[in-house]
Amino acid sequence: MRISTLSLFLVAVVAATSAFAQWSSDANVNLAIADTSGSQELPKIVATSDGGCYVSWFDTRGGGYKVFMQRLNAQGVKQWASQGLLISANPQNTSTVDYDLAVDDSNNAVVVFTDIRNGGSIEPFAYRISPNGDFRWGANGVALSTSSSTFQPNPKVVATSDGSFVFAWIFSSTPRKIAMQRLNAAGVRQWGADPILWAGSGSENLDYPNIVRSDNGSVLLSHSGYTGTFISPSNYRIYARKISAAGASVWNANPDTVYGLGRVSGFFVPKMIPDGNNGALCVWHDDRNSTGSSFSNVQRITSTGTKLFPTNGSAGSTLSGRLHNDAWVAFTPMTGETYMFWYETDAAFQRDYGVYGQKFSPTGDRVWADSGVAFKQLERSTQPSFVRAYGKDSSAVVYYLQLVTGTTHVVKGFRTDRNGNMLWGGAIKDISSLVSGKGRLTGAITAAGASLVVWADKRLDDNGVYGQRVNLDGTLGNPGPSEVQPGEQLALTPTLMQNYPNPFNPTTTIRFQIPNHKFQYGSDLEFGDWNLGFVTLKVFDILGREVATLVNAVMEPGTHSVQWNANGHASGVYLYRLESGSFVQTKKLLLLQ
Repeated sequence: MRISTLSLFLVAVVAATSAFAQWSSDANVNLAIADTSGSQELPKIVATSDGGCYVSWFDTRGGGYKVFMQRLNAQGVKQWASQGLLISANPQNTSTVDYDLAVDDSNNAVVVFTDIRNGGSIEPFAYRISPNGDFRWGANGVALSTSSSTFQPNPKVVATSDGSFVFAWIFSSTPRKIAMQRLNAAGVRQWGADPILWAGSGSENLDYPNIVRSDNGSVLLSHSGYTGTFISPSNYRIYARKISAAGASVWNANPDTVYGLGRVSGFFVPKMIPDGNNGALCVWHDDRNSTGSSFSNVQRITSTGTKLFPTNGSAGSTLSGRLHNDAWVAFTPMTGETYMFWYETDAAFQRDYGVYGQKFSPTGDRVWADSGVAFKQLERSTQPSFVRAYGKDSSAVVYYLQLVTGTTHVVKGFRTDRNGNMLWGGAIKDISSLVSGKGRLTGAITAAGASLVVWADKRLDDNGVYGQRVNLDGTLGNPGPSEVQPGEQLALTPTLMQNYPNPFNPTTTIRFQIPNHKFQYGSDLEFGDWNLGFVTLKVFDILGREVATLVNAVMEPGTHSVQWNANGHASGVYLYRLESGSFVQTKKLLLLQ
């Protein structure tokens, strides 16, 4: 068959367009991460140290649920096949449960999900995927459980500080328990062939595990516990414990009670979010006063098990007659403050909806008004959902779905400073202005402060997965000078800044800048990309011995910040050194233990 020159040209143009698709600067367009036959849904996203990300989802192309993944570089260019890399086509139930995605310090992705490949009930399996798309734990992953007769949903994963991975999930025995397993970098089980099982007291059911990374290879685990039924739970509690690298409970034999007032619905999924200091923030809502109102609450727990906020948590708002739901929190290590955001509605009629927020001091005191700050005033029939928040320096960025009709949505976002003043021109910004059925909004934030937001979207047919990059100044699209903090100018050479606080104990923040250098692909094509440089940031003692590597990766242009937790190191003067190409700069810091 003869193929015309014009046909070859058109094929080349289509291929080039697909290869260089990037983050869109148009809120009405966004980036199609995967939108093909069938339905692509339940997206997850994690940011990589080079400013890119991994995105995973469930996919029904060709029938039945499969697991797919895509890797994007900092400009949103797909690194694998245009509609994603097939991770698993093993048989699934006709409906899915939750799953999880994480990234390690070498930018490998780990995804954990359930299927019925062994027959019987669902059980969890984990896959480790390299940046090149290699299956580092084999083509069929690693089984985390030896039981296919017990229903085991909702697996979670976290990469530990010592290069291993810890998983937690529900083990639906009678009563329900929490199962945990640890894999090393090679995918070998570290806690025995069978997982560790944590049981409640007597007939207590345990549900909804969450895990975050802590120090020395350990993790913090939270979960709910209750007696009675899932529909009508009694004696509802939220627990937390620290699990060592050896699988032992660190703080004490029994878990600590984070919340013990009992007034939480069994349907509610409590959250646990890392605070960047080896501790965690636990988030939930309850009706602790039995008034028909719900209040969103947060508790901060350190790596030593100390609760920094009041017993049973701090409420974001004390305003009665309202429902304060779907809360999310963000911690800012620079100030030690916690932000909380939620959607709010009147408890009686639930017709008017708004988005509210609160800031807490390091001890859990409400800093803004006791009723919080209304970032979106109550408005008829515009229900927000999937509220997500991320901290950067002393500010917070917030995203949510906003209902347009009974089945369609747009994506909105805003940024607030420490005083509750909205940045980005003082207004809520359109992140995806195309009206369509949307769901499962989630996101991540890069070291430079750019937000990477993804969601399921019905704009073409069944769900596809779409995403948007939002720079720290509120502009949409590829990274550039917008990564500079307000009032800063990006230097022409790399710049290392003085750590803060200094002196410190035991955690300090180090900021540095990587300059912009625009370049072209060829002589007449410019795709708005940016030259990325390899950066190392290391800490040395006064004798010149290396004690920590904080950065060892390709970094995008902009202002970056990293933390050094010097726990376990002796008091004294240390040196931290930034290297990028031929550039080297060293500064001193002082640790006072």
